[in-house]
Amino acid sequence: MSRFKRNILIFSIIFMPITFSLGLWQVDRANQKTEIINNYDSIISKPAVEFKIENDFINWQPVYLTGEFTDIILYEDNALLSGKAGFKIYHLFRTIDNSYIFIHRGFIERKTIKNDLPIIDIPKGKKRLSGTILRKNQNSFVQNIDESDPRIIQQFSIKDIIKKFTFLEEVLVYEGLMNLSSYDPLKFFSIEKPINMTASKHIGYAIQWFGLCLALLILTIYAYRRKDE
Repeated sequence: MSRFKRNILIFSIIFMPITFSLGLWQVDRANQKTEIINNYDSIISKPAVEFKIENDFINWQPVYLTGEFTDIILYEDNALLSGKAGFKIYHLFRTIDNSYIFIHRGFIERKTIKNDLPIIDIPKGKKRLSGTILRKNQNSFVQNIDESDPRIIQQFSIKDIIKKFTFLEEVLVYEGLMNLSSYDPLKFFSIEKPINMTASKHIGYAIQWFGLCLALLILTIYAYRRKDE
């Protein structure tokens, strides 16, 4: 066996299983995303129920509530929408039964200087809001560092927020968010989605990996059919 053929064989033995496995992984991810979307469509189509802090809500469950906005507004940093950097706006809301929940009012573009925060108007009077429950997964790689402006956070964590606004220790605060309906005039730009990448994109990546695996197989066959010089 020539050195060329031996190198091709070693290369294929190493990388063909890897590319094939990555293709299978992408197919599995596509199936997972399809299942997530199907579950999301099933949940989002259900009638909205009144928000009660003691109830056990599932993610994306439609809810409505009545109450008033407070003057506490949080700006989650590092949000991106359509290539623009900005903030996710979380506005503390007091319900008619004196429980509290942060309302996700959407995305707003940031100014050149991060600490020059966009001014958010506080709606006055009693409001009836509709939207969906949103439970934020904590990213272990993101830490809520102390900013010069305490209103700026890196990710939503009710425990960290209560440490900043200690009066919340004395009241009932929901651990998740209510994602305000995109049809509400108080909503900025919608940014939250059930998935970050569609199933079709995963299938596209799978085809690329399987194609690369096939190319390696063809290259190996060609090399072994080639006569040694």
